[in-house]
Amino acid sequence: MALNASETTWSRIYQLYWRVTLVLIPSMAPALYFGGWALRAATLSFGLSLALLFPLRKRIPRTAVLLHVSIAYLTAIVQLVLPASAVISVLPPTTWRPALAIFATIGIYSLGMYGGWRSIIVAFVAALVVFSDHLVAGLPILIGLALGAVAGVAVRTVIIELAESRDRLSQHALTDPLTGLGNRRAMEQEYNRYLAVARRESVSLFVSLWDLDNLKRINDLEGHAQGDVALLSFADVLRSVLREGDALFRIGGDEFCGLHLGLKDGASIVDRVHEVFESVSVGFAECTELDLDEALARVDVLMYEHKRHRRRGPGEASPICE
Repeated sequence: MALNASETTWSRIYQLYWRVTLVLIPSMAPALYFGGWALRAATLSFGLSLALLFPLRKRIPRTAVLLHVSIAYLTAIVQLVLPASAVISVLPPTTWRPALAIFATIGIYSLGMYGGWRSIIVAFVAALVVFSDHLVAGLPILIGLALGAVAGVAVRTVIIELAESRDRLSQHALTDPLTGLGNRRAMEQEYNRYLAVARRESVSLFVSLWDLDNLKRINDLEGHAQGDVALLSFADVLRSVLREGDALFRIGGDEFCGLHLGLKDGASIVDRVHEVFESVSVGFAECTELDLDEALARVDVLMYEHKRHRRRGPGEASPICE
């Protein structure tokens, strides 16, 4: 199933997170060697959570990232209130504390970007609890965390809005504005997907082409508004008659096309359509071995053959399905 723009965007962002995280692995060795007990514990928790969550990155992508970021963030803010000897003694606190504060700020920024407001509220409350006995000394760090959190949520909002705009534009480009069905461009994309499924699963792929017989007369005599009513009515009939899983498109002024996997015979569908919408001609053909242009050419011939037979009278038979 194709991903929408939002899903695709977040999938790429999650992948980027894990790539950046993997780059940090070499830094774990000096942290374990030179660090105090707190830095060693934080490093081990970072590495173990990475080992557990990385295999789950595709099954639960957002949750895996949030859990890993949360562990890294919590261990970072806890170290900021511990004695220097518990973190690292070979470097002065003026060197590693700012770096650790930046790391924590990146963590809460990431929580805001990946998780939104709920995540950063929980994260900031956790920071207040950790700094409860060091509020004055920790005020600059808390301000930095707050700014990082807001920045993360702001970036998340922008990402969501841009992805939704892209989805709307994509949907508009692939949708017939009158009926809400897919247009010809959408059919061109879906045909290749349906064809691949048919060949992989060894099932038939039928294509149907429907043409309203009297649309021009309705437009000429009653106006285009009534012609639009006829098109909408026929689109609703097709939606109600076609099977679940069939794809339906409006590909021209009065032409509709359907894609049908595993169909044995289109005659029953045609009969049900004609029960409620009689003035339509149709051609059905199995197209499992054809590209789209060849398939449309085949059903077009059958549809016009059906239309000629219908004009000769109700007693004429027509091979609508091939």
